[in-house]
Amino acid sequence: MNIVLFGIKGCGKTTFGKMIAQKTKRAFIDTDRLIEEVYQHGRQKKLTCRQIYEEAGPIGFRALEYEVVQSLQDVQNSVIAVGGGAMLLYENIDALKKNSHLIYLFYEREKLKKRVLAQDPLPAFINPNDPESSFDRMYDERDDFYKKLGTILIDVTHMKDAEVVTQITKLLGKDGK
Repeated sequence: MNIVLFGIKGCGKTTFGKMIAQKTKRAFIDTDRLIEEVYQHGRQKKLTCRQIYEEAGPIGFRALEYEVVQSLQDVQNSVIAVGGGAMLLYENIDALKKNSHLIYLFYEREKLKKRVLAQDPLPAFINPNDPESSFDRMYDERDDFYKKLGTILIDVTHMKDAEVVTQITKLLGKDGK
């Protein structure tokens, strides 16, 4: 079984994913990196996810994200960090559920907002003319949707990195089964 970490940008998916992969001796896969690789291969252009989102638009970006998630269906025994938007599409959720434990890394709104809005440049999904309201809207929509998925939820807001890793590996057993 895989371990899939998801949550709102800035919650620690990649950081915790790498640590869990190392502790459980699994491969680590970051779908954002895969999206960048697919885009670069297809367009002969090396861009970050933010730049791809700006260039391809939300629909083009979600199509790339869908392609990447679907390509992971045969992956086994890995830790996978997926972008928050990937979990808004039921086809992606269904594909990942088949051979994975899905874990929502919850982070309190105000603390996460501070972290995300401090990024320079701002994430592409944040309206620079109204960053706080656009973050709040996105947070409310995603948090509500994620909680309704019925996956494992871990509140990482006040936890040290090592505590998150320990909680996840204990919860699933060291081998994640």
